[in-house]
Amino acid sequence: MIEIAATPIVIPSLEPDIRLINLLCQLRKHTNEKIIVVNDGSGEKYNSIFKQTKENFNCVVLQHQHNFGKGRAIKTALEYVIHKVPNAIGIITIDSDGQHTVNDVNKCIEAFQKAPDKLVLGTRSFNTKVPLRSKLGNVLTSKITSTVSGIRVNDTQTGLRVIPKKYFTPLLSIEGDRFEFEMSMILDTQKYGIDIVQVPIETVYLDNNKSSHFRVLQDSMSIYAVFIKYCIVSLLSFLFDIATFALVLYILNSFTTISVLMATLLSRGCSSIFNYYMNKKVTFKKQNRYSMFLYYLLVVVQLLISSNLVYFSGKILSSWNLIYIKIIVDFILFIASYFIQKLLIFKVQVQSDVNA
Repeated sequence: MIEIAATPIVIPSLEPDIRLINLLCQLRKHTNEKIIVVNDGSGEKYNSIFKQTKENFNCVVLQHQHNFGKGRAIKTALEYVIHKVPNAIGIITIDSDGQHTVNDVNKCIEAFQKAPDKLVLGTRSFNTKVPLRSKLGNVLTSKITSTVSGIRVNDTQTGLRVIPKKYFTPLLSIEGDRFEFEMSMILDTQKYGIDIVQVPIETVYLDNNKSSHFRVLQDSMSIYAVFIKYCIVSLLSFLFDIATFALVLYILNSFTTISVLMATLLSRGCSSIFNYYMNKKVTFKKQNRYSMFLYYLLVVVQLLISSNLVYFSGKILSSWNLIYIKIIVDFILFIASYFIQKLLIFKVQVQSDVNA
């Protein structure tokens, strides 16, 4: 039996069919917990289905007049739970298309009961044959997430999640109202110190996953947006840095510790100002009160490491072009800098009410 007392079930729904009714039938056999169905602007032709969910299964039906996206639907449900279900210790999100079984819901609930402060993800295996757009939306995204953020999640787009109460308020401020919200939910666990628990679940694709509303091009771009913006800003800063470094060395026309340090100092100083404000305003769009101090502390440390590595590498690899050496050194530092900025510099300070 499912034991989910004070853990409401949230089902975002867009243009549902009989699969939503079947899901509710299965759920009601195992629980009397509050079920919140969010009609994300499905249109009048679907009113009868939502009427059934309310009358036959005692569900709370929340209505969007227009399609705002899955992320916005989850936020709407979170707002309802915060104000109407004060004893909730978390919520469970389930897709309405029949891809999640009651057995898998049970597994996730059991994991949540053991770790009620953690985000529980029901993760699917993609070793078997799956639809192409599901591979694009899950496998590729998982690889990119692991590479760029260091967070290893097997299924970044899973709709079966148990979200702890301490994460409710932060999630309401996360940008993105569509499928990118699910990615942001995972990425921002680092900012709020929330661990992730992954629970293997069954991989179910009905009718080649035709009922999915995932738009391969548009939604993939929105999911990867933070990576794309970071890379673009970093690339512009990098080119600015390299150009300034080369120009200063050309003007000085010498290769000494002082000349390399001066070139590195000027180039990093100019590019860091640009990089900091672009990351604050465009990429991460968040900061804490110490972000500028921490950022420039990082700049100083990188400057010293970069200048010394470039200088001594240039001495050892005397046949190499100094610019090529700097490119290699700064690329390594670039990777390290991303993690430091993501996890520390632009980490939002958690307010006291978040952990309540």
